Amino acid sequence: MLVLVCAAVLLAGCTEPHTPLAAASPVASPGVSGVVGPTGGRVAVPGGPVVDVPAGAVSGAGTLVVREPNNGRLAPVSGSPFLGVGGAYEIALQGARLTGPVRLTFPVRMEPLPAAADADAAAVLGHYDTAERTWKIVPAQYDPDKKTITAEVYELAWWNAFVWDFSRLRDAVATTYASVLAEPGAQPTCEHESAARLTGVRVSAGPSERIRWCYGLADGAPVLKVVNVGGYPISIEHPRSWPVRRHEDSVRMPPELDALVKRPGKVLLAGGSTLELRPDGLTPGGTVTARTSGAGFLALALALGQDSFDQVSAGVPGARPAEAADVLRKVLEGDCLERYTRRMDRPVPDLADAEQRALEAHTVAFDCLRRAWPGSEAFTGVALAWLASGIGVLLDGVTGVADAAVFAEPETIQVRVDQ
Repeated sequence: MLVLVCAAVLLAGCTEPHTPLAAASPVASPGVSGVVGPTGGRVAVPGGPVVDVPAGAVSGAGTLVVREPNNGRLAPVSGSPFLGVGGAYEIALQGARLTGPVRLTFPVRMEPLPAAADADAAAVLGHYDTAERTWKIVPAQYDPDKKTITAEVYELAWWNAFVWDFSRLRDAVATTYASVLAEPGAQPTCEHESAARLTGVRVSAGPSERIRWCYGLADGAPVLKVVNVGGYPISIEHPRSWPVRRHEDSVRMPPELDALVKRPGKVLLAGGSTLELRPDGLTPGGTVTARTSGAGFLALALALGQDSFDQVSAGVPGARPAEAADVLRKVLEGDCLERYTRRMDRPVPDLADAEQRALEAHTVAFDCLRRAWPGSEAFTGVALAWLASGIGVLLDGVTGVADAAVFAEPETIQVRVDQ
């Protein structure tokens, strides 16, 4: 919600997308070096990269130097908080120049991949372009068995093998999810409540852990405000003739998700948000009902998935930018969600059913978004597949969330006019 999620909550930790290289210290680390010449040569860093120089690849005798970052020579940062450059190395040639490509092999240290991930795309190799201040990916071959990535390269620069930090990604999504499901709503306030009672209108409702409301006057006209103090969106039904306005004070849902509720007189209200209803002169009285619904579960799942996928893609070297709203519309208009939406309007009777359907909604939503997301078969797709395959386990591990955030009994607010 988060595009949720969330105005109030954003996934943890953003890194500056591009940071310039630090100036070299006069006492820089000498690194690992070797003599290369017309017949070629090799420089191998223990536990690090190997640079093979074929015959004819340099103009003459020179020294090839491979340095790790240190206090004097800092590696440029990654544009994504979920990628690391801890294994970056600076490669330089002294006393000669390149006349052809060299062969660069990097070791790859990777966390376990989901079964749905493409192992061949699980790592990429990139160099830092100081002019454009960004990492650029080159064609490379990843060997899952040897856990190495190899490429023929012409650039002498900072190089790094990029892999996903799934632990950081998991923590970020879990933090967002827990924050969204916290109770962000407060008691609403209405102006001229005493004056509204003098008009002969009576408003009543039972005690609720999920709904707060007030009734008053605005510009001389009646207004009923309803707040969802839970995390999941809830479905609200109201007299069709009453104009409505939503104030999304906490969790923000993409407007495209309104398509999940197509019936007049029914809306989805996000957690922490306020619905302002204006009883009209023809129907000043009526019933407003708030209930836990499958539409609410799916709305949060799609919003959380869209936001998570968008942040996974942001700043990743070589990733194509995704038009998140277009992807969401594509998913909503397709048939991928059908296995969930055909049962979406079924009543939610209790907490056990709510928990099951909430997890199902997230599993379906993340899988459908993964299929529709641009570049989902490439390097970015590895992280998307990891999220989609593990979302159920991840959400099960989110603790400290009240049951009322997932399920609440239907709540009814009665507006009556004295005759």
